[in-house]
Amino acid sequence: MKTLSFFSLVIIVSLSACEKSGSQKPVAKTVFNEVCPISGEPVSPKSKTVEHEGKVYGFCCDSCEPKFKADPAKYSANLSADGKTFVGKPESMH
Repeated sequence: MKTLSFFSLVIIVSLSACEKSGSQKPVAKTVFNEVCPISGEPVSPKSKTVEHEGKVYGFCCDSCEPKFKADPAKYSANLSADGKTFVGKPESMH
């Protein structure tokens, strides 16, 4: 009977630990760039993001995200090394 009680306690503790770890909120990733790699406009904190070569890219609006996904190498080259300055030819997505 003691063995059954011990195993029941182990199962309850294990299940409660799993429940707590699953309820954590995802950690927001820091966006690398300050300007949109498509348009050159400021990045909106509400826009979608895309991870490319270890950097998280933000956009001025959600309509720029699919264009970046189609050719990330082309559009990531539109930004300075620190992501603060647009150095390419802006494209309108609006």
